[in-house]
Amino acid sequence: MTGGEKHLLIPKIEDGIVIDHIPSGFGLRILEVIHRYAEMTSTVGTVGLNYTSSKLGKKDMIKLSAEELPAPVLQHISMVCPGVTIKRIKNYQVDKKFTISLPDVMIGLARCRNPSCVTHHERDVVTRFRCVDAASQRYKCAFCERIFALKELEIIA
Repeated sequence: MTGGEKHLLIPKIEDGIVIDHIPSGFGLRILEVIHRYAEMTSTVGTVGLNYTSSKLGKKDMIKLSAEELPAPVLQHISMVCPGVTIKRIKNYQVDKKFTISLPDVMIGLARCRNPSCVTHHERDVVTRFRCVDAASQRYKCAFCERIFALKELEIIA
């Protein structure tokens, strides 16, 4: 192979989903998130770790044999790793491409850090957070009304 040639380490897929521009080290965590959902547990996937990337330096990549990723899966991925690129592939070509960002509302995807919050004491209460500042990634609990940075919340994975 000469210096100008590219070598594919993960083969192209005919149809499916590619999750790209994953910061190095987050690929396996995103795969865990995907397989947390019952409808995704039998999905065939390929994971590539530590690829060279001009954008990130090093990146991970996931290819899935799925037509779409359900909205809750996308939302969960956006909390673990905002900014990844999702590509839908049809006939070996990118059919649709978008970057996921943090959700405005998170329901049942993170635990409140306030030990006095009702979500810790009532069995059937599902956590709910609303984004109050996207730039600083700050979320407000719908129950105790405390505001937390996303990195302070315990993401349920």
